[in-house]
Amino acid sequence: MSNPTPPIPANEELRDLLLKALALDYLKQREKSSGSPSKDTKPLWLQLFESAGFAALVTVIVGGIAGGVITAMLQHSEKERDAQAAEIRLDHDRQVAAYKEHLDRERKVVEEMYLRLGKFVDASRDLTTLSRIEFCQECQRTPLSPHVIKEEQGVLDRYDAAMIEWNSNRLRLGMLLQLEHENDKELLDDWEKASDAAEMYAECADRWRTKYNRLAIHEALKACELPHRAVDDTVQVLTNRIVTLRLSAPAAPGK
Repeated sequence: MSNPTPPIPANEELRDLLLKALALDYLKQREKSSGSPSKDTKPLWLQLFESAGFAALVTVIVGGIAGGVITAMLQHSEKERDAQAAEIRLDHDRQVAAYKEHLDRERKVVEEMYLRLGKFVDASRDLTTLSRIEFCQECQRTPLSPHVIKEEQGVLDRYDAAMIEWNSNRLRLGMLLQLEHENDKELLDDWEKASDAAEMYAECADRWRTKYNRLAIHEALKACELPHRAVDDTVQVLTNRIVTLRLSAPAAPGK
């Protein structure tokens, strides 16, 4: 019965052992060849190739090379996967940042639009209050008080400032709104209608003030009812369109 196979040592140690065994085997063969020659004696190089030590050494060397190649291929593949994953994460981060920037820009445009539109409409509504009798100089037995005169002038100044501010920003705000919503045709139409309604209300308020100057409070509150209702209606339609576009926009990456 053959002896049990000893445990296989590590590659480097195995190479050393095989090289030593191969060297001893070579020396033994050389000593044999130095004796009486035989016709069946094979050349040393052939004996070397046929020896078990040489075959084992070749196996270890070739196996080591193959193992190194496979390891290198696996490491290269892992590096490629890591690079692809990093690129995907970077692209995702870019998309998220761009999406957040778009939302922030759109929010600022909408906030400014409603702010300036609201100031314009409020200034027009305040202008109609000057049609009340307490602002009518010829209706009073005594001159208007400095407080009333100051209040009247403040209303006129706010209206003029709001009109200038609105005229200076209407076109810009409309263009910015369109840019953030990819030139949506319906949004542009709604913006034009709301803007026109606000300007028609402002013109009506100015005519109302010059036409009436001795109205009671409840009568002054009815000033330009239809144009004012048109402002509310068109602004509501515009708001609905903005909300619809926001909801229909592509969600943020990863959601």
